[in-house]
Amino acid sequence: MESPIKSPSPEKLKREVSTPYLLRRLKQTKYAHTMPSERFDVSESSSSSSSSSSGSSSDEGEEELSIGQRRRVIDCDDEAGENKENIESYFHSRKGGNTSNKTLHDLQLDELDHNKTVKLLSKVKIKYSKEKTALFADHCQYFPQWLIYLQDGFNLCLYGVGSKRQVLISFAKKHLKHRLHMIINGYFPNLTTRDVLNSITRDMLGSEGTYKSVQDQMSFIRESVSSHHPIYLLINNIDGSNLRSEKAQQVLAELASLENIRVIATVDHINSPLLWDEHRAQLFNWLWIDCTTFDSYEDETSTESSIMIKQTGALALSSMTYVLRSLTPNAQGIFRLLANYQLECGADFQGITFQDFYLKCREKFLVNSDATLRTQLTEFRDHQLIKSRSSDGTELLHIPVDLKILRQFLDNTES
Repeated sequence: MESPIKSPSPEKLKREVSTPYLLRRLKQTKYAHTMPSERFDVSESSSSSSSSSSGSSSDEGEEELSIGQRRRVIDCDDEAGENKENIESYFHSRKGGNTSNKTLHDLQLDELDHNKTVKLLSKVKIKYSKEKTALFADHCQYFPQWLIYLQDGFNLCLYGVGSKRQVLISFAKKHLKHRLHMIINGYFPNLTTRDVLNSITRDMLGSEGTYKSVQDQMSFIRESVSSHHPIYLLINNIDGSNLRSEKAQQVLAELASLENIRVIATVDHINSPLLWDEHRAQLFNWLWIDCTTFDSYEDETSTESSIMIKQTGALALSSMTYVLRSLTPNAQGIFRLLANYQLECGADFQGITFQDFYLKCREKFLVNSDATLRTQLTEFRDHQLIKSRSSDGTELLHIPVDLKILRQFLDNTES
């Protein structure tokens, strides 16, 4: 049988609750983590209180105790000071140096011209060419299914790693050959929604009228396509830099919501879905399709500049070629007419007046009114294909490139 727990004797309780004992416990627990100066004050006060309460300690013992405590406090302060100096020296040694103001231009590297750059890149062996070809063929097998989705009222958004431009072109050649369609390259730096709407009204709907605002033009398209054959818009890079604004996306969303307009778009930016809120997403009615190709973005980056490549006429020729491909046949004919006339005049060519150029375009049946020509010239200016100068109060039009580059451009486009 276990013995009962004994309660402490009265003498022990009296000793535990006595003032010196409690003060010693406070010194060991409560004030164990205080600053050295605070410990000194408490211990000094505790010693004085203990001596006064007990009355048995002598003055000499108090002096010796206080001196010992002071020594410990001084030692703690010295140790804290050394630690502080070590910490400051550590962060001072890790302090970053001065930022260099040198740039890549200071290296004075030899810049490559465009032709040499293309030649060097053509020698680079394409990796996994067989796998890429098989992946492209796999996408082409789903083209009939894509067409069914479009006819059922969905719009397609192609995403994935790699350029999807060739996929769109292949789809247009195989299944949209006898249907009204238009390819829009959203990566062009000067592309605007006005260009898209003008191409739809002129080329798709056959209207040569002018419109006061985008809303008026949208109202005309809305009324015209209700009784029109379906129009297919193939937008490569709908997330292009000039199409990311809210106004541009709203116009495209309203176009995609029309009954007889079908949209196939590609996206490449990882944050592209953030372009559309709930309302615009409903207007687009996207059907997302993984179209990973792993192809290089050669066409999409053709208009980009590089500090390693000279801004030569070859780059201007490449940009001019890509821009002209996106224009309508009439627009291409107008530009070629001006280019041929500028070559015929030679190096002394200062420009042609608007009226003379309008008569030449009228003779070739490229325009039927001066308003149409002015609209087309505005589009050329937006793409920086032509410039105008003033001479004796008369506006003169010209193409701001060298004659050699202009002749090369005509040879490449007409062949």
